[in-house]
Amino acid sequence: MRFSEQRGEDLSKITELAKGAVDTAVGLGVLGLQKLQVGRVELHRRLRTNDRLGPTYDTLRAQALRRASHLDALVGEALRTVESSLQPMAGRLPEPARQVASFAQGRIDEMHATLSRHLADAAASASADATAEAMSRAEADPSA
Repeated sequence: MRFSEQRGEDLSKITELAKGAVDTAVGLGVLGLQKLQVGRVELHRRLRTNDRLGPTYDTLRAQALRRASHLDALVGEALRTVESSLQPMAGRLPEPARQVASFAQGRIDEMHATLSRHLADAAASASADATAEAMSRAEADPSA
């Protein structure tokens, strides 16, 4: 086997290992996000029923979600800026490294989209909770 053939096989193996590492990192990130979601739901339940915090909880939650959505927008902008800055360099990489970079970028985009979707779901849930709470108060006090 010639040196160039061996080098090509080595680069292919490294590429596959790098893709596997990216998949593992993304998988761990998704598992962490799911665990965070479970914890968020449990915390939401506990805070909502807390006697001292309950009355102001919905306001605090809505404010936190607005700030988290703002942070998500900033992260999205930063990712786009970094991606556009790195794009010219990625074209100069050897093909196996270019594949890994492209694969990693796709995974990062997927993870950001998942996070954005979870934030949007949480915001919709908070809005629905606030509406249900207002309707419940209106039914309890028809003179209001």
